[in-house]
Amino acid sequence: MSEPAPVDLGNLVVVLLASTLAGLRDRLADDGFDRASELAAELTERCDTYLEELGS
Repeated sequence: MSEPAPVDLGNLVVVLLASTLAGLRDRLADDGFDRASELAAELTERCDTYLEELGS
């Protein structure tokens, strides 16, 4: 089992970015901006994937 990467400020920024993008995704979807909402969802997923890889 590999040792997890050390936590640094950049990882905290990615956590905050993922949260912000998720909120943006929801607001865009509520306001009817479907394509922009899909883009925000994709970026949120990429942040989540990055964070999951840090934990493994």
